[in-house]
Amino acid sequence: MPTSKKPLIRYQVIDRCLRNTGRKYGKTELMEAINEELHDRNLESIGKVTFYQDIKDMQVEFGAPIESYREGNRSFFKYTDAHYSFANQPLNQEEIDHIKDAVLIMSRFSGIPGLEWVEELISKLELGTYQEVRDQQVISFASNEYLVGREHIGPIFKAIVDKKVLNVTYQKFTDAEIKVHTVHPYFLKEYDSRWYLLCWLPKHDHLMLLSVDRILMLEVNQKQHFIENSTTNLEEYFEDIIGVNRGDEGSEVEKVVLRFNPLMSNYVKTKPLHGSQKVVSKEEDDTTTFSIEVIINYELENLIFSFRDGVEVVSPVFLRERVCDTLTKMRESYL
Repeated sequence: MPTSKKPLIRYQVIDRCLRNTGRKYGKTELMEAINEELHDRNLESIGKVTFYQDIKDMQVEFGAPIESYREGNRSFFKYTDAHYSFANQPLNQEEIDHIKDAVLIMSRFSGIPGLEWVEELISKLELGTYQEVRDQQVISFASNEYLVGREHIGPIFKAIVDKKVLNVTYQKFTDAEIKVHTVHPYFLKEYDSRWYLLCWLPKHDHLMLLSVDRILMLEVNQKQHFIENSTTNLEEYFEDIIGVNRGDEGSEVEKVVLRFNPLMSNYVKTKPLHGSQKVVSKEEDDTTTFSIEVIINYELENLIFSFRDGVEVVSPVFLRERVCDTLTKMRESYL
């Protein structure tokens, strides 16, 4: 059972109990109420030490007028101010600053068709902080407001959250035929300023990756029941690759060894190619050899070419030869 690390849940229970003037609450009653709420949320129960620390934190950090008093052989807790409520406390400056930071990040999604609620939420948060948070833009994200298919991102996001089946009219770049796929959407992924939908295709009984910019039309299928994902860890699905494509079915992870010149070595050190990146060797001239363990795909090859003459593929041999062949064809194009 997960540990209850967030004290706000416990504060809210204490507040709810102490505002109930029709009942007396001592340590035992308050801890029972707290632990019952934690149990319902599948969180770990607390003990006396945590309970007393919560009371102290509410008093010191939030100014809660909690007072301990005795009746007979027992001690009870109460609010000395009958009008006090923990839920009605104003935000402090630190909390306001955190909300402003969150608003700036959320602004990245404003203007996307189907996500109008983001803009509405941003406006409410701005009003709630009593400050206009966008007087000066100090952060920018890589996004393409002219991206084809951008209008589908909102509806896809909503379908994933609401667990709705989609009918997707789709056409590949390499295929003149237009197809309609009935899919169960699981995950939206952005890579290189493009969006991709990872979904289940019952017709072929496998996961499929669709490029959102190749979607021609989208509609919710009201007749079919949504199939939950129970076979794939979506957080791990993209771990073994650079980009979004896992290659052909059965593709395995390869150890890729790349040698970079001194300038590119520094770049790769500060911005690793992949989470598995390791230094294999470093020469006296600061040339550095790195290894990564990934499924070799189109995006990896594109990344290699982005370093131009600053990188050499050491292994595997078939990738080295593939890069050589591509370079030869590129050279012939300029002759």
